[in-house]
Amino acid sequence: MAMAIRSLLIFLCIQSIAVPTFSLYEDQAGLMDWHQKYIGKVKHAVFQTQKTGRKRVLVSTEENVIASLDLRHGEIFWRHVLGTDDAIDGIDIAMGKYLITLSSEGSILRAWNLPDGQMWWESFLQGPSNSKSFLFVPTSLKVDKDNTILVFGKGSLHAVSSIHGDIVWKVDFPDESFEVQEVIQHHDSNVIYVVGFVGSSQFDVYQINAKNGELLKHDSAAFDGGFSGEVSLVSKSQTCGAGCCKVNFVNNKFPERRNQLSENIHIRSS
Repeated sequence: MAMAIRSLLIFLCIQSIAVPTFSLYEDQAGLMDWHQKYIGKVKHAVFQTQKTGRKRVLVSTEENVIASLDLRHGEIFWRHVLGTDDAIDGIDIAMGKYLITLSSEGSILRAWNLPDGQMWWESFLQGPSNSKSFLFVPTSLKVDKDNTILVFGKGSLHAVSSIHGDIVWKVDFPDESFEVQEVIQHHDSNVIYVVGFVGSSQFDVYQINAKNGELLKHDSAAFDGGFSGEVSLVSKSQTCGAGCCKVNFVNNKFPERRNQLSENIHIRSS
C-alpha cells in the first residue's frame, strides 16, 4: 500500500512538471490578458469601435494572414491566409462594415465582411511603375452610400467604390518617382490634397477633384539641403521645432518654410 501511494505521488509530481501552466502577475491584468496562436507576427491592427456587440481587433501578419479576434478574450472569429506572394501592405475599416486590405505592393484591394470574413469584392490596380503603396479610407464614409476609397499603388492614385470595388477614376502623376506620404480630404470637401516627395529634395502637393480625378493644381518646392523622415499633419497654431520645416499649402500659401536647416529636414504639413 505504501509503495502504491509513493508511486502515485511520484506520478503527480512528474505531471505537474511536464504540463505547462500560464499565469499573470497582478499588475499585468488588463495588459496581457490573452495570447493567440495560428495567425503569426502582427504587422497591422485596427479596432472596431461599434457601441454594441463583442468588440474586435482586426489584424494582418507577416505570414500574410488576416484575422478578426475578440478584443477581450482573443478568440478567433475568422481568419484567411493569403498567398505567399500576396504580402499585405495595409488594412483599415470602412463604414463599420468592411475590413479593407491592400496587398501585393499596392495592386490588390479587397473588402471583407466584418461579421463572417466573407470577401465582398476584389479590385486589381494597375499603374506605370512600382512604388510605395498607401491606403486612405476616409473616416467620414457613410453607410449604404457609394463612397470612394483612395489607394496609391504602382505609381498611380486610384479612387475605388466602397460598395462594388469598381475603379471610379485613376490619376497618373507626371513624375513616376513621386511617392505619396499623406492624403488629406476635409469633411464634405470635393478637393483631395495628395502630399509626397520626389527623391530626397523635392516636396509636392497635388490638388485633385474628388468626384472625377481632375488635376486642379500642382505645387512643388525644392529643399537644397535635402530632407528625411515623414509628413505629419499639424494645426496652424502648432510650432515647428528645430530640425523640421513647416509647409503651409492651404489657401494658396505654398510654400511657407520655417526653421529650415542646411542639414536633413523633417517636414510637417499644415
